[in-house]
Amino acid sequence: MKRNINIVKSMGIYTISNVLNAAIPFLLLPVLTRYLDPSDYGVLSNFNAIANFMVPLVGINLMASVQVQYIKEEVDNQSYMSTGLRLALTLTLLFSIALLFLGGTLEEFIKVPKFFLYFIALYALFNVIIEVLLAIWRMEDAAINYGIFRIVRTLIELSLVLFFVIGLEMNFEGSIYGMMAAYGLGSVVALVLLMRKNLLFGSFSMDFLRHAVKFGVPLIPHTLSSVIIMYSDKLIITYYHGQADNGIYTVGFMIGQAIGLLQNSFNQAWVPWAFQKLKGGSENDKSRMVKITYYYLIGILLLVFFLWLMLPIIYTYFIGDRFSEGMQLVLWIALGFAFNGMYKMVSVYIYYLEKTFIIAMTSFGVAIVNVILNFMFIPKYGLQGAAVATMIAMGLQFIVTWGVSSRLIDMPWFWKRK
Repeated sequence: MKRNINIVKSMGIYTISNVLNAAIPFLLLPVLTRYLDPSDYGVLSNFNAIANFMVPLVGINLMASVQVQYIKEEVDNQSYMSTGLRLALTLTLLFSIALLFLGGTLEEFIKVPKFFLYFIALYALFNVIIEVLLAIWRMEDAAINYGIFRIVRTLIELSLVLFFVIGLEMNFEGSIYGMMAAYGLGSVVALVLLMRKNLLFGSFSMDFLRHAVKFGVPLIPHTLSSVIIMYSDKLIITYYHGQADNGIYTVGFMIGQAIGLLQNSFNQAWVPWAFQKLKGGSENDKSRMVKITYYYLIGILLLVFFLWLMLPIIYTYFIGDRFSEGMQLVLWIALGFAFNGMYKMVSVYIYYLEKTFIIAMTSFGVAIVNVILNFMFIPKYGLQGAAVATMIAMGLQFIVTWGVSSRLIDMPWFWKRK
């Protein structure tokens, strides 16, 4: 495994592959906004909400624990991986059975056909398997493998969605079928690659099971909190204003999420690099990390400003009049994702110390605040109220996490170290 990680090179590859991967909704926007109405986008948004809610429950954040364990030479990675994936498969079966009984009730509440809900736990498992492989490649600094895999899977999903929606005229159902098929195929390929890396079919270990549960379960509230922050506004908009307004909001949200794409790309290069520097403990490395963080804060705000300037062009030439009301929301959403990127820069210290319960407590508290703000703002201010609530919640998460991490690891944030 490579130890000397070139953060600039890795970030470039991660950025390109993540841009192309996340380009699916952006590439599809000019097409789907012509073939789908706002109500269809509302259904897709709620499907993604439930799917993202299911992923941490099925995978218990295995991709995160793998990142921490994989760099430890004393760990039997084959046994750890095999134990974690068996647990994920068991949880998938249990949640699938539960959804067979609860599908009808959920359909009435979130307006997603119960047929798709029956398979959503399996879809979540596909996501977990793929993300586990990608997490391993990040820790190995195998950025090229990472990029090729993501790009190919992206192209397959893009092709399938276009075929189902345009070719077969399947409306929102076509988008869901395309996503599920692409992730299903990707998970099969990921399992084959994990097997070739000799990371499957290892012995089951109760010690590793306990570690995976101890590490991952406290992160479930954190991950679910992120899902709540990302999707509670859409569900509440559906409740108060209907699926059409939810679809308009979702399109605006997706454009603002472009900032999330860029900051996530940097974070995927930042985490393994930061772990190595923290492991070394050099004062020069700590000072360098702080400087990079400050430059990052300035740079991401400049990106938000640039996106704001481009909005008239984006909506005029790519989106269309039916969704134009969402243009006023993008700035608030983009600022929210800028704060989310800042949060990721400072939360790395807490992850390194494996104090995941702190992450969970902080995130859960912020999620509660977000839901309260949504119920306060959406009935009174409509879609803009939801966007502002999201920005406030993500900003609060960054500020609180920065304060906590600065107490756990001594870093030269605002003063010169002696």
